[in-house]
Amino acid sequence: MLRFIVRSPLYPMSMLILLTAFMLLTLMNNHKFLANVCFWIFILISLVFSVLIKFHNHKNPNQKIKDSSIIPPEFREMDEGQQWVTFKACRNVYIYYSLAIPAALIISFAFSENIFIPLLTICLLGLGQYIVYWTTTLRLLKRI
Repeated sequence: MLRFIVRSPLYPMSMLILLTAFMLLTLMNNHKFLANVCFWIFILISLVFSVLIKFHNHKNPNQKIKDSSIIPPEFREMDEGQQWVTFKACRNVYIYYSLAIPAALIISFAFSENIFIPLLTICLLGLGQYIVYWTTTLRLLKRI
């Protein structure tokens, strides 16, 4: 269960949402308190995730997760089958971005007078990436 939590998209997705909320609320002059709340929740979740990784690494010394690595903890490349699943999921994310980035550019340009729209668009791009990656991964792992 701990491995599923640490390797799930919940942490990066929640951090992306909190960071976007923090930025949007900071831009609004009358929502500074909510921006501070988002910032402190961001810090709290980061600390909890770091503790969970340390606990996971202590319980599973053969399957350690590097908390300071550039490679996301979602990648499970233990054998050729896992590498193939990761390859297919990353391929689908690449296809998603080939369609989503032009759409995001058009939306950002169309609503360029409003600073909130480009920030929300970037957040939605990131959330879409995680959704595409995890739906592909789960679908392929059910086949194996």
